[in-house]
Amino acid sequence: MIRAPFNFVPLSEHVFFPKWAGHISHDIPFSDGESGEIELTITAETPIFVRNGHTRNDSTLQNDKYMSFNQHNGQLFIPGTSIKGTVRNVLEIMSFGKMDRIANHRYSLRDLQLKEEYLSFFQNSDVHCGWLRKEDDDKLILSDHGIPRRISHKDLDAIWGTNLDETFKDGYLLKKDSNRNAIYKIRLTTGKPKTIRYDEFAMNSKNPVDKRIMANYDPKGMYSGTIVLTGQPSARKDRVKNSDGTTRVKGSGKCFEFVFPETQIKEYSISAESEVFLDFCFIYKDSDDWKYWRKELSDHRTVPVFFSVKNNEEINHLGLSYLYKLPYGYRVKDCLPVNHKESQKIDLCECIFGVSNSQLNQSLRGRVQFTHAFLFKGEVSHVVRSPYMASPKSSYYPIYLKQNGSGGDIKGNFLTYMSTEARLKGWKKYPVRENISDFSIPQEVKVENLSPFYPVNEGAIFKTKLKFHNLRKTEIGAILKSVLLSRQGCSHSIGFAKPYGYGRIKIEMSNHSVLNHSIDEYINEFNQMMNTEIPGYDKSIQLKELLLMSKPQELNTQLEYMELSEFVGCKRHNPKKDIHGKYLPDYSEMIKKAQPVIEAVVQQEALVTLVAGSIMQAKLLEGKDLNSKPLVVLSGKIRPKKGDLIIVKVLKKGGNIEKLEFIKRK
Repeated sequence: MIRAPFNFVPLSEHVFFPKWAGHISHDIPFSDGESGEIELTITAETPIFVRNGHTRNDSTLQNDKYMSFNQHNGQLFIPGTSIKGTVRNVLEIMSFGKMDRIANHRYSLRDLQLKEEYLSFFQNSDVHCGWLRKEDDDKLILSDHGIPRRISHKDLDAIWGTNLDETFKDGYLLKKDSNRNAIYKIRLTTGKPKTIRYDEFAMNSKNPVDKRIMANYDPKGMYSGTIVLTGQPSARKDRVKNSDGTTRVKGSGKCFEFVFPETQIKEYSISAESEVFLDFCFIYKDSDDWKYWRKELSDHRTVPVFFSVKNNEEINHLGLSYLYKLPYGYRVKDCLPVNHKESQKIDLCECIFGVSNSQLNQSLRGRVQFTHAFLFKGEVSHVVRSPYMASPKSSYYPIYLKQNGSGGDIKGNFLTYMSTEARLKGWKKYPVRENISDFSIPQEVKVENLSPFYPVNEGAIFKTKLKFHNLRKTEIGAILKSVLLSRQGCSHSIGFAKPYGYGRIKIEMSNHSVLNHSIDEYINEFNQMMNTEIPGYDKSIQLKELLLMSKPQELNTQLEYMELSEFVGCKRHNPKKDIHGKYLPDYSEMIKKAQPVIEAVVQQEALVTLVAGSIMQAKLLEGKDLNSKPLVVLSGKIRPKKGDLIIVKVLKKGGNIEKLEFIKRK
């Protein structure tokens, strides 16, 4: 099962749009409109941290200013906007609001395991090569040079006197990310002539389906072209032959670069604001190769690209390698239920907190504000905490898209942003915890990627005010129900390090006399309206998941980050080999299966006794219980073999050995 410190409240097909949305005014009150000011007390049920304002240099140095709690003139406070964001998130779910305040990115796919979604495109489409150049600030020109030719590392070594063929068989060298980039090869071959003459031949003349063309270097060759170097995803492994010449082990890994033919067959004009180019820039924004080529482009030099042409008339998409990052067919917002795309309609949350809607060509000022919550009682811890706070991006479909399956195992195929039935998982939330947990830091993480801070201790009290203007009775009920989660045995979470249980708070009213009616009367008014508007509101999965994630509990629900290597392993899916991809189940399903916390005990030696598909077992070499136990291997890159001697972590439950967790081979 996938592990994550967060989960999702599923999206409903229904969205509630108040009928009075078009009549809201700050000048003309509703007949039942009320205004007032409510004093609130915020109690830190676990240590809490809201980072202070700081410069980039403070962040780099990780100095005291960066690690300190938000403050002004020595007074610690939680910004009103932070409180508003916390309450709004709850209200959006409780009032069945629309999820549209999300970035509408088009992510990309580069996964050789997804044959239908990824490999089939490159197998059934012609990938062209060409040169991209900037004509002016608004326009780019892409010259099409047709199908790229291939040239082997061995041939390049013969031309240049280099040692590329052996260099890129070194797996240790390629463990470093920067050595896998195209820029590493470009710098390695600085000063080498990139323009050559060559003859051509089919790479596989016996297979008519294989259209790849090889370039054979010849100073007197018929053709001319430019050598283009691309990245090296993995180390090259040569083919191993049997004594009779047949293949025993197939070769793997990249051993070719590309030659772009000199002849231009067409030219395309691309707007700098077009979807094609903006998607390309977003997809490669974190790429070191693109950072290099983007500067070249800005300096009006040409950049080598690979691309697909749509209907022989326009560019479909482009990338920086032959098997480039393929843009998904659907953007993030395309995966929302229909009613969540109603951008011209205003939901209850927008009615209360305001909205700026360019499509409506109008803005609606909010009628609720929270003042800064200043520390009334409590103190700052003198112990620095240093969590790892990375999180998978919403492009990681096993977590962020609804999947078909049971118990965390995929049934059928993964749904990706290529799938017409793809739907977002829902509202992201960090389940609150009974206690804070230790910081689990993945092995690959460097110290500079941690985020140190000094929290305010548990038990601290902050005071704020909720100011509202011209709210209808049902709107006040919505706000009170969202603010006073403690009436339902629930808590809010705010600030930093929520994945580890920090920031759990209880919000209570200090004064009740300012209201015209009782709290229950306001909340009942809201509940009655929602039951009228939304079928089965009280028993909806949305409320169930929200309240479950808001109730402090400490069960073994695997609320932790995975090791970086595990993200790849969870996407491996081959039912024929009994390998099933993983997805993140709903929180209610996870806690239903949750057991009392498993205790980890001393490391011991063990022997692997069974490896059958995804099922592995091992037994301890010493101790009272020498029976085989389930063996858990967290890293997708490691696969022990039967008979291996290994070091394991022994996990016990109720004093009995529950399972063994692989640490390393002995």
